[in-house]
Amino acid sequence: MKHYLDLIKISARQNRKQNRMTRLCIVLAVFLVTVIFGMADMEMRSQMIQAVKSYGNWHAAFVLDEEHGTLLKARPEVKSSVRYGVLNYRLEDGYQILGVETAVCGFDPEMMEMFPDVEILEGTLPGNAGEAVLNESAKTRFGVQVGDTVEMTIPQGDTLQYRITGIVKEMALMAEHDAFGMFLNMEGFSALRSEETGAAREEVYYVQFRPYCNIQKAIGDISARFGLKPEEARQNVQVLALMFQSRDSYMMQFYFVAAVLAVLVMIAGILMIAASMNSNIARRTEFFGMMRCLGATGRQVTRFVRREALSWCGTAIPAGVIAGILVVWVLCGMLRFLSPGYFEGLPVFGISFPSMAAGILVGLLTVLLAARAPAKRAAKVSPLTAVSGNAGTVQAAKHAANTRFFKVDTALGIHHASGSRKNFLLVTGSFAFSIILFLSFSTAIDFMCHAITPLRPSAPDIYIGKEDYSNQIPSGLDEELVNYPGVKRAFGRSYAELTMPADGRTLDVISYEEQQFQWAEKSMMEGSLEDAMNGKGVLAVFREEYTLQLGSSILVSAGGKEREVPVVGVLGDVPFSYGKSGDTEVSAGMVICSEEFFQKLTGESGYAVIDIQLEQNADDAQVQEIRRACEQACGDGFVYSDKRIGNQEVKGASYSMSVFLYGFLGVIALISFFNIINCISMGVSARLREYGAMRAIGMSVRQVIRMVAGEALTYTAFGVLLGYAAGLPLNRMLFTALVTSRWGEAWSIPGWEMLVISVIMAGSVCAAVAGPAAQIRKMTVVDTIGV
Repeated sequence: MKHYLDLIKISARQNRKQNRMTRLCIVLAVFLVTVIFGMADMEMRSQMIQAVKSYGNWHAAFVLDEEHGTLLKARPEVKSSVRYGVLNYRLEDGYQILGVETAVCGFDPEMMEMFPDVEILEGTLPGNAGEAVLNESAKTRFGVQVGDTVEMTIPQGDTLQYRITGIVKEMALMAEHDAFGMFLNMEGFSALRSEETGAAREEVYYVQFRPYCNIQKAIGDISARFGLKPEEARQNVQVLALMFQSRDSYMMQFYFVAAVLAVLVMIAGILMIAASMNSNIARRTEFFGMMRCLGATGRQVTRFVRREALSWCGTAIPAGVIAGILVVWVLCGMLRFLSPGYFEGLPVFGISFPSMAAGILVGLLTVLLAARAPAKRAAKVSPLTAVSGNAGTVQAAKHAANTRFFKVDTALGIHHASGSRKNFLLVTGSFAFSIILFLSFSTAIDFMCHAITPLRPSAPDIYIGKEDYSNQIPSGLDEELVNYPGVKRAFGRSYAELTMPADGRTLDVISYEEQQFQWAEKSMMEGSLEDAMNGKGVLAVFREEYTLQLGSSILVSAGGKEREVPVVGVLGDVPFSYGKSGDTEVSAGMVICSEEFFQKLTGESGYAVIDIQLEQNADDAQVQEIRRACEQACGDGFVYSDKRIGNQEVKGASYSMSVFLYGFLGVIALISFFNIINCISMGVSARLREYGAMRAIGMSVRQVIRMVAGEALTYTAFGVLLGYAAGLPLNRMLFTALVTSRWGEAWSIPGWEMLVISVIMAGSVCAAVAGPAAQIRKMTVVDTIGV
């Protein structure tokens, strides 16, 4: 041995088991950071995939004339710029192909790169003004093929002919509105629009900026240069936010929340490692005193402790990073499994270099910061204290345990926990930060519940209805549709607006069949669902401004007769809006009843709506067969909406956020669990000689275990109190920034979250005591004193 630091390797071999706990703390801290940053990175990738699919891969759009558009393309910060325009966006202007409302879009060929969801399935893009591309539904419904010529009727009454050069993949908006989409090049679009308006107008230029460009500054400069109004310079907020290039006030709050959570993660890691190292130093007080006896200075001891801590990082940090990467892979695999079509661009075995860098950097920083206090403590150890074998605290020798309220064994455990103020604050602080982290991240669940409306079990894949909401769909059609290939479930609803003679307002009455009543059970606030199913009355739908009361009767006019309708229950909500127009001012409320009750009340037996849910393996051919059957049965005024693509997007967003956020909370709970076990085990290891001495003077094994339990409960109780004292205000602040500022919902005490983390802490204490208890039972008095 040539240098005193060479003792680190010797000490590591001699104290391999004892150092394992500290290494585990470093592994857990690095694992926590790697998983959180890795999940954040993968979540941003998945959100970017969704944002690009839904909104396009552009950054800003400017309304400019052709001259300014040319100048825009020449700017150095602009990577690409393409023109785009649309007519009949709301599908009500009279552009029709084969009698179907058609949205007409014009764009440059480069637009396909900015909107990857617009995929050419067959053929090519239009090359001149007389050519066009149609969406897939035109082919499936009317057999339009590449090379065919179609006629389009425009609002002026004229008919224009276009040769079809390609077919594009169906898009969610067009499928849901059962509309066609025609895509022209800018020459053909400009000619069509000039024919409508009589004059050329400004174009919309969609822009992608170059990497590492200050996009907000560029947008402001372009707007000022061309004198654009705020509405003439739009931004793709969703994409820019994921690039951290948004100055939207809400997104700035979101960035602030993310920064706060990142700091909390780092502090939690520092406290966890510091608490473990502090216990490690306390256990080896004699060793550091011997170093002082041999001539080592306090500075050398400090350097020794820090170098030893860094040596642990050599194996602990890679282990934590690898474990974190594996967990991220599992979560990405779950997303691909739950929604393979929507997350096809998300790599299952992707490597998140930012998370690896964060794990390594934060691991090194937390170890160095955590080693400062234990290093100073080791440097202050006097040779006399070390040689005497007293590894305890000075305060423990000055004050006796308080046995007024507890038995002596439990009182000693409490005394041990509070004997060293620094160690007590470190351990309770690490416990408290677990609670603070949990309460802080739980606000993201509230944000998810507001930002993403999960797909209801009753959500249809296909919607069939009548334009005037009349009950003219045959009542047996739903039973026929269930027998079609690909159909999982079909259920109808009848609809009526009945007048209330008392004030002249209308009452929306909707019928449910058995399956819909079963789904409604979760929304029941009060009353009897069975009475409504058996035709004894109606269920009122809750409204804040006016709700029909349980037990009351409603006087309605139906079929020229007045009738009293009893309210037998109240529903919290329903998955549709009020009336034909959704006007809650005209409607006095909405009620749900059985089909038999509806028929007795109105005399009508048909349906206004039929919802169809499909099997997972249902194909387009089966869907078209269902459509033809419904169109034939429903006749004029038939409304058809294919919601499959939109449902898939909602499921994808919900799965992504759920896996991401619940994964966060699961990791935090896991870290909390192991942190408590590790701290208690380290404390027991440091006091094994003391426990042996107590056994030697007559203390039983049970009493020693009670002492350990008292120490563990003291740390946990104060940690929980401190965690709630600091976590609840932080939870409120983050909730206000994420939820209240946007949706207006007031903060309330997170009771369920507090209950969950309290149960986890209690379970951790039980597990933390069980390990040392088994260790104490196996050791003899002689073995324990000789440790």
